[in-house]
Amino acid sequence: MKKILKFSCLLFVAFFGLVGCSNNAFNPEAEIKLYTRDTTSGTRDGFFTGIGLSEAKEDNSILKVEGLGTVESNGDMINSIKNDKYGIGYISMSSLEGSNLKGLSYEGVAPTEENVLNKSYTLTRNFNYIVRSNYDNAEKEQIIEAFLAYLTTQEAKSTMQSEGGILDVKASDPTWDSIKGNYPIVTLDHSDITIHFGGSTSVSKMAQALASEFSSLCGNVNFSHNYYGSGDAYKKTQGDDKDSTGYLDMAFASREFKLDSSEPAEDGTYGNLCIDAIVVVVNALNTCKDIHKDQLVKMYTGVYTKWNEVI
Repeated sequence: MKKILKFSCLLFVAFFGLVGCSNNAFNPEAEIKLYTRDTTSGTRDGFFTGIGLSEAKEDNSILKVEGLGTVESNGDMINSIKNDKYGIGYISMSSLEGSNLKGLSYEGVAPTEENVLNKSYTLTRNFNYIVRSNYDNAEKEQIIEAFLAYLTTQEAKSTMQSEGGILDVKASDPTWDSIKGNYPIVTLDHSDITIHFGGSTSVSKMAQALASEFSSLCGNVNFSHNYYGSGDAYKKTQGDDKDSTGYLDMAFASREFKLDSSEPAEDGTYGNLCIDAIVVVVNALNTCKDIHKDQLVKMYTGVYTKWNEVI
């Protein structure tokens, strides 16, 4: 009798173990769940421009998808797809490591820094900065000028690299020690000054790391950080909110500024930091390994609705 009970228990465990495994397995006949960033996102801009669907950069009506998930940050995208076996979306490559998501090859090329630099991986965009066109505080203006100079140095470029930015650090690039004499403002105490940074969530870690380093090089100046998206970059430095309580002294965007339309930034107030790649991501259980731009267009316009049309 004991043997029969023991055998029955083993069968019970084995059966429900298999059921558990089958519930965990990826079913290619399942519906695709699509995620996108909000319409102010620089990552969204770069993604839809890159796959040839630029009309969807700021217009969800182009996306003929039922149940489209819209998220506001890389972190939200990561969490959504981690919790959705059949989800697909896109994030900054700088956010991929440690996300526990699967980054797909794009057009047969793996998303690596080497492939971005050799230009074989083409789903990329720039990380850019913008500053105010005028400051009501001369001390702040000079600190920002010194910070912009710092961004050209080997030290700053190495920090950008360590935070996921893609760029070359050359032996011919200046060191901070070689140029800091041009900026006497850095020798003074600035512990009573706060510089306000914000903009793209994709650039936030890099911006915070650069600010932390520069603070000790410039009289312990303080930095505050408020990152809600690339749409804030122009708006809160030179646009409608430049004089609001949420104004920014310097901001960052993970897309190009719309200089000919809604973001006519003044010459000399904006520039490029580095390159970033955008990676198409899926849940770790997904069996898909590679994706092509025509497949992504068909997915986001509702032509492909099931995974077996892609895999």
